[in-house]
Amino acid sequence: MRAMGIRRFLGLTPYQGAINDKFADYFKAAGFDVAAMLGIPIDFKRRYDLSREEICSHIKNAFQPHRNVDGIYLLSPGGWRIVDVIEAEHDLDVPIIHPVAADIWSVLKHLGVPHPIKGSGRLLEQFP
Repeated sequence: MRAMGIRRFLGLTPYQGAINDKFADYFKAAGFDVAAMLGIPIDFKRRYDLSREEICSHIKNAFQPHRNVDGIYLLSPGGWRIVDVIEAEHDLDVPIIHPVAADIWSVLKHLGVPHPIKGSGRLLEQFP
């Protein structure tokens, strides 16, 4: 997130309850300003069955009261495919950090292979 200039962010997870507070505390200890760490309101067992439209709707609805963030962080793949969040990233005009995209970026960065990947969201397209 630091590579994308994200200081204040909205975190979204597929989990409910106090575990989200623990995730928020982790990021706060790392120096980030966590606007909120929210579990998307779904049955956990359905997390891998969500349609692209449902995923984008959850992201957009969670973002509305937190528009003053630099980005959105998706904790855990949780059933959100990279291609499913690109529409929301474009519509909201804010970077969305997907965990798989972040892993790909990290590996390529550590290998010294600056390889922007078009159509994979801002992190991989801009490859900061």
